[in-house]
Amino acid sequence: MLEVARLITPQGKTIELSPEIYKQVQELLARQPKRTSRARVDQIIRDTYGKYAGGDSLTQALLSERTAEA
Repeated sequence: MLEVARLITPQGKTIELSPEIYKQVQELLARQPKRTSRARVDQIIRDTYGKYAGGDSLTQALLSERTAEA
């Protein structure tokens, strides 16, 4: 029995894919740049910590934006 490829969207919707479309999705994902490792992100944060001190709090702005969206 041939299994059907399924794509699950961020909203939880399941979409059945034909073999041709599934192959195209795989190729598209393979071309995407790889995510930066957690260790690398932590190093970048340590390296730039304080670089933007004294200005507006970008963290506070992001938290305010997320609160407004919710």
